[in-house]
Amino acid sequence: MDSPTTIHVPILLAPITEALTLPLLERAEPAWILDCTFGGGGHTKALLDRLPKHHGVVGIDQDEVALLRGKKRLSDDFASGRLKLLQTRFGDLDPETLAPHLDGKPVYGILADLGFSSDQLEDPERGISFMRDGPLDMRLNREDGLSAYEFLKSASEKEIADIIYEFGEEHHSRRVARFVCEARSKGELPSRTAAFAALVERAIPGGGKGSRIHAATRTFQALRIHVNGELRELDNLLGSVIMNLEVGGRLAVISFHSLEDRRVKQKFKSEDSLSELTKKPIEADESEMASNPRSRSAKLRIATRLR
Repeated sequence: MDSPTTIHVPILLAPITEALTLPLLERAEPAWILDCTFGGGGHTKALLDRLPKHHGVVGIDQDEVALLRGKKRLSDDFASGRLKLLQTRFGDLDPETLAPHLDGKPVYGILADLGFSSDQLEDPERGISFMRDGPLDMRLNREDGLSAYEFLKSASEKEIADIIYEFGEEHHSRRVARFVCEARSKGELPSRTAAFAALVERAIPGGGKGSRIHAATRTFQALRIHVNGELRELDNLLGSVIMNLEVGGRLAVISFHSLEDRRVKQKFKSEDSLSELTKKPIEADESEMASNPRSRSAKLRIATRLR
């Protein structure tokens, strides 16, 4: 069951809060910051705490439970109208679809934390992590699209191999796909995370021994990215969603693997209307990594809108 409270610890909180609120500290006219990945609400709370009272945050998430939790946690800001909560894919927020929710106020900040919240990772019913046994689902919005198990049950061996290779950068993707399809043909395709992780481990030569990560890590990453359309969402964010941002406003993106960071880096360098403020990505310091191990792979890039 989903907890009514959050266990998620927001990553790189100080540099994000400082960067996104700076353009608004002296602005007299009301404006919004979009938190495109509301999650546990930690970044949103920090932004609201630092912003002058006439500014606000629009929190966006596919996960209805996260939004209900946030509404309860930040009830005063929600009641006052400083916080709005929208259940949708952040990649769908082009200017036309977002406009009705902004009350005519401009957007001066956009945040996208591309990682999953601890609330989601620790919930076994979501099946995102093999560290907690649960149904092989992986969807952020469990009412939308196919689960990971449903995809594996119907996809061809080539489709499975291609997705594991492209989204997980798993060099043994063909072997993993073969093991999956052999299990499926025998009616033995695992429908739970622990059993599926064990299947992948058997498929990886040597069970991945000697590697710094579990043998199933890349395959789970690939299936999660595919099921949730994560890279498509990121591409939409870097394409149409940033058009919501006013000149002088800022975009901050936290990525957690090379596929994401490469896209963000290339966009910031190639887009004439953006100027990157972080020539190298900001990473967690030793203190943050010690207290929050999930921050170890986080890379934060920030850009400002020029025109």
